[in-house]
Amino acid sequence: MDLSAESLNRLDKLMVEEFIGIRGYASSSIGVGGVIKEKPNDFKTWEILMNGLDARRTYEGWREYKVGYGDLTLCVLKKIGIDTIRASSIISRALGVKPKMIGFCGIKDKMSISWQFITTPRGTMRLDGLKIDEIMDIKPIEDTGSKLTSRSLLKNVFEIRIRHARVDVNEVERCIEELKIHGVPNFYGHQRFGITRPITAIVGKLIMEDRLEEAVKAFLSAYSPLEGEENRLARMSLRENWDLEDSLNTFPRSLRYEREIMRYLMQKPEDYAGALRTLPIRLRRLMVESVAALAFNKALSRILAEGKLMEPEIGDYVMPLGLGGRPEQDRYIQVRPENLETVKNLLRMNRLVIALPVPGYLSNIPRSWKGEVLREALEELGVELNMFRVRSLPETSTRGTLRPIIIPRWEIEILSHSEDELLLKLSLPPGSYATIVLREIMKSADPLAYIGRAPDNFEELG
Repeated sequence: MDLSAESLNRLDKLMVEEFIGIRGYASSSIGVGGVIKEKPNDFKTWEILMNGLDARRTYEGWREYKVGYGDLTLCVLKKIGIDTIRASSIISRALGVKPKMIGFCGIKDKMSISWQFITTPRGTMRLDGLKIDEIMDIKPIEDTGSKLTSRSLLKNVFEIRIRHARVDVNEVERCIEELKIHGVPNFYGHQRFGITRPITAIVGKLIMEDRLEEAVKAFLSAYSPLEGEENRLARMSLRENWDLEDSLNTFPRSLRYEREIMRYLMQKPEDYAGALRTLPIRLRRLMVESVAALAFNKALSRILAEGKLMEPEIGDYVMPLGLGGRPEQDRYIQVRPENLETVKNLLRMNRLVIALPVPGYLSNIPRSWKGEVLREALEELGVELNMFRVRSLPETSTRGTLRPIIIPRWEIEILSHSEDELLLKLSLPPGSYATIVLREIMKSADPLAYIGRAPDNFEELG
């Protein structure tokens, strides 16, 4: 696979899903088409913690902050139209602390209204909360001794409106039943890579290859035909002339990360590691992790095509499912001849799930057909496991993890429908993407429909 800036320049909307490793569907329904995220109010999401705390309910019922024990404060954040990484950076500046001191469970969509929990150092948050520019509102709940991590999260809940659809509710219900039988492939979603400009894995691979100058230049100047004209023209101009001072004046203000890198390089022209370190640590890690996610997606697409989402084989890994369908990674087991039938029974009972490594430098690839498919995906990308131990930016290294190949224990409800709109409520375990479930229901030919952009002719979305 040509994972390069030049391949990005030639990207067509019909190529986007192939570019991020997604192919095929688990269901055979026609699809309703339509568009999501046309308005922030169309995509609402909120967290429920392992202790049962509901972020939306907590925010809407907030009265006061409760003094307690611990050196952190648990808060609930409501945000509109901003991603969690950017929000964390803004909050840390407002509180006068380092971004790494803000704890959260996971990254929530930019194009949404979301409610999520965060932890801040005790004493930094005002007792009446903090409001920032009508896009963020934070309410302090109580003191705690535990920083939030992904392990704190039980599930994510979504309320999503599909507009401009062709709704046949019977067909939607048939699709849902089919997915419950065959499973929903647990792809990393479009937003992990970017839809209009899927750059993260391109930059991530260059970082892994210690080609930091090329990584910086790709991040700044690699353009996609699908991104906005102003952004695209600014990148093209920089790519042709590499005049940082001129580009700093012409790059849109919305490209904050790019502008920060350019300012840094104007002061230290050869320090590409330092330039990349102007990006939030979570974003730097995300770029390398996106290479692993791409390999996983490519392998999963082939597993789906072969109809083996629910078929355990000798050598496969399986994980038990805990509270709320959370996979218990630390308790994974390998399928052997003596436990194969037991594994099949527990899979049917929804107590186990087949898992595949999301590669890292400590990953053990299973000695099975699914493992060979993953090895082939890595080979196609030109990646070896030891490359995930990054010498030039050690903080971006990834050890690898295990990920279920289907979304475990998800729930969906049709809240309302009309001829051209569908309102759904969905709950998913941590790490799974709502857009991947919606993709099965919508089956849009245009992936821009998943970020609120639709062609003039809605028939193209079918």
